[in-house]
Amino acid sequence: MTNERRRKRSEMVQEAASLYLEAVAERSRIKAMALASEDGLLVAGAGRGYDHEWLAALGVTGAGEKARLGDVIEEVTGGEGLVSFDISVHGRRLTLSAVGAKRPAEDASIALGRIFAPLFVEGPSEVATS
Repeated sequence: MTNERRRKRSEMVQEAASLYLEAVAERSRIKAMALASEDGLLVAGAGRGYDHEWLAALGVTGAGEKARLGDVIEEVTGGEGLVSFDISVHGRRLTLSAVGAKRPAEDASIALGRIFAPLFVEGPSEVATS
């Protein structure tokens, strides 16, 4: 008998990614998470009470822009702060943003690589450096 780690599953890629982010947020005590395209468009999000589209858009901004947008970030995160970092999923750069915590300890690129595999048939996922 296989020991299934995940309690919630989905065959739909975007929903599966959101379920994964919910599980990471719960394990890591993160209030909200957003996965964004290079353009800042929301791919998947988790965490109630937060605007995931805003988190995605703010997550892809550079450090200088984040400093200038401090008041907006404070309002969108409820003063909890925003941590963002790039990951590579099948050769595509995505940005993962988290509210209320430091960078999650687990390597999200591996799990997201499995989730997005049906969409991208290129090589294995790697962590991007930013």
